[in-house]
Formats: sequence, C-alpha cells, structure tokens
Amino acid sequence: MNRLSLLTVALLALPACSAWAQDDFSLWTEATVQKELSKKFSVDARLEFRLEDDWSQPVRWAVSAGATYKPFRFLSLSAGYVFLHDYSFTEAETDYKKDDDGQPTTDFNGYNVDHGFWRNKHRATFDVTGKLPLGRFTIGLRERYQFTHSLSGTTLRDKYRKLIPEAQLGGWTGDRYEYAGQTFAKFEQEEKEKRAKNRHYLRSRLSVEYNIRHCAWTPYASYELSNDLGDSFDLDKKRLTVGAEWKVTKQHRLDIAYVYDNGADDDARSNNHAIALSYKFKF
Repeated sequence: MNRLSLLTVALLALPACSAWAQDDFSLWTEATVQKELSKKFSVDARLEFRLEDDWSQPVRWAVSAGATYKPFRFLSLSAGYVFLHDYSFTEAETDYKKDDDGQPTTDFNGYNVDHGFWRNKHRATFDVTGKLPLGRFTIGLRERYQFTHSLSGTTLRDKYRKLIPEAQLGGWTGDRYEYAGQTFAKFEQEEKEKRAKNRHYLRSRLSVEYNIRHCAWTPYASYELSNDLGDSFDLDKKRLTVGAEWKVTKQHRLDIAYVYDNGADDDARSNNHAIALSYKFKF
C-alpha cells in the first residue's frame, strides 16, 4: 500500500508541477464493455468523451467497436472501428501578397483566421501486441496501424487586410480592426470549406506493469511514438502515460492515469497534460 500511496501522490503532483509550461490541460473519459466469447476471442464496445483547453472545451465524442484474438498467451491481434465527432480549434495563418503570376511573395498582406468547428471522422485500427512476464513485472510492446478519414466540413474565415502603420494610427479616421496586436483597415468574413483528408499512422507503444502481491491495484507506465506514414515516417508525437488499474471485482475495473503528449498529430494539436479516467465491465 505504501507504493500505491506514492503513485497516487505522483499522479496528483505531476499536473501541478507542469503548470509553468503553459501547455494545454485535458480530461479524457471512456467506458468499455467487453465480452469474452472464448479463451482466445473477445469483442468490445467503447464510448469516449474529452475536454481540452483547460477542461473548458468539449473536443471529442467517439463510439467504437472491436475484436481481439489471442493465438498464443503472449500474443494478441486486434482490429477496431471508431466513429469520432471531433472539434478543431481556431487556426490562424499569415497571408502574403501575390505577384503577377499569382505566386505568393514575402510581402505581408494580413491574416486568415479560421473559426473552430466540428468534423466527423472514421477510423480503423489494427494492433499486434506482445507481452513478456518478468517476475512480477510484465513488459508489453504494441504496434498499431491507424487510418483516419476526416470528412469535409465548413467554417468561417476572418480576413484582416490593409495593415495601418503605427505612424498613421493617431490620425486614422477610418474603420479599425484589431488582431494579433496590429490594426487593419479592412475586414472580411467568408465561409471556408475544409476538404476531406486521410491520415495514416504507426503508433508504437512500450509498456511495463507491476503486479503488487495481494493488492487490487496494478500500477503501469508506457511510452508511445506516433509516426506519420504519409509523411516519410515523420515522428509527430510522443506520449508518456503513468497510471494504475483498480480491479474492483472480477467484472468491474477502474483506471486513472496521467498522460503527457509532446507534439501534434491527428489527435492532438499541441503539448498536452491529461487526466484519463476509464471504466471497464467484463462479462
């Protein structure tokens, strides 16, 4: 129980210690129902909900279904489908003037600011997971191929143009529009279409868990890398997870974890600190 107390303190302290970094803070929740059809085959269904932007903005509703086959005790194969209703935050980009041939130049022209919007996504996953027991420790390695198809959507775009130099602000009598600490004389708003897109990732995760004798809690830690298969295997994100699973009864399990994402991919926009809470019912 002393080890469990230390783990609990660490979980509570980590987000507080990282507050100075001014990263995003999130809450991830999920509930899973799993049915074992045999010793080697099981199916599951899951519901997810996430909050980001310091727990103020809902960013995800998701429902999924999957199946797992264990040909050997140390090896499992899984496949799943996920439907996601995801929120994309406001995005801003610098706009540059174009030359006579319609090509962008280095001359500043203003800003394009796309409002946040919701988008539906379809996702398919395929996992290969191996586990190796070493005494009371269990080492795991999971390789996941993840394909995501994001449907098209629409949002509003704010266009700031005709920058007013600071030397002219005192005598300027026309319209003024403020953005990013600068003042513009022209503002337009239009509907912007977001095209459908596909993303392919390989997510590799190394994990370790410790079986505490005569204890219902199982602490664990994992480290995951997300490589973009559509961009020369570029490493987009690293994820560190530290948590513990509580086996309430044979059928009911609760899980609490601290998750740190470093980088951005199809699921995250920036460095992120999350508290992850999950519940599983097995029958």
